Amino acid sequence: MTETYRKRGTVVRWENGTLVRVTENGVAIEDGNFFSCEPERRLPAGRSADILSAAVQQRARTIISMIEPPITIERLVLSHGIAEHDFNGRTWSDEAQRLHLSLIHKNIRALVDSIDDIPRVADALARCDGERDAPARLRLAPCVTAALVPSLIGLAPPNIELWQTAGGIDGKGNAIEAVRIEREPWPNWYRPSYRVRPIRMPLDVRIRCEVIAIERDRPLAVALLAPIDGLTLRVLVDDGERAWPATVRVTRIDAVADEAVWYPYGGGSFGAEMML
Repeated sequence: MTETYRKRGTVVRWENGTLVRVTENGVAIEDGNFFSCEPERRLPAGRSADILSAAVQQRARTIISMIEPPITIERLVLSHGIAEHDFNGRTWSDEAQRLHLSLIHKNIRALVDSIDDIPRVADALARCDGERDAPARLRLAPCVTAALVPSLIGLAPPNIELWQTAGGIDGKGNAIEAVRIEREPWPNWYRPSYRVRPIRMPLDVRIRCEVIAIERDRPLAVALLAPIDGLTLRVLVDDGERAWPATVRVTRIDAVADEAVWYPYGGGSFGAEMML
């Protein structure tokens, strides 16, 4: 069966003061083992690039104003895009905003993917001193947990369940439904661009745990200091007075809070405060 996918959209990207505006119109055709894609001549979708550009530049100014010495911005990338999709007659549209920020202090780099996390991360980074061991008992902030979620697929301990969250449309125009993530084949498709084949993968994944009570007196890992390597994390730990970089190996999960926040990791993941 031949499958035809069309996408048109506009993305504005702001990177360290440089603004890039991209209009994308393309078609992909898949027939068994054969896959081809090419651009098409069509009008861009939705709002104009000028409107998106103004919104992105305003967000950039807001973020820059939040950062004060001794913290400096190493890299700030913002994007805002809108797109219309057509897959074999199924049509839908979406809109996405992304933030990728790295903050520096004393040669320590903290990674931030949400504007709401900036104040807490910047405050801890400003108080950061030398490397120390991770505490025996630790909390993970939602931003750290969300990045960990994709690594837990297939490896989650028995007291943890991973669930795909219902809502939205996947890369083939199917509804994303609530389903427990246990084994392949995954029920939905991820398609980041018309230039690549869609792949089956869990979307908008959330952790569930029978224990939801969090001990607030435990130190908190407020940010990642490097991309996650399996179940090993480089994190910025804050105990309320001191802050320091540490390496954490996730060997158990004691509790996961109910309240969750979405982050753009993998096919989307929800981070909730977690207790190790």
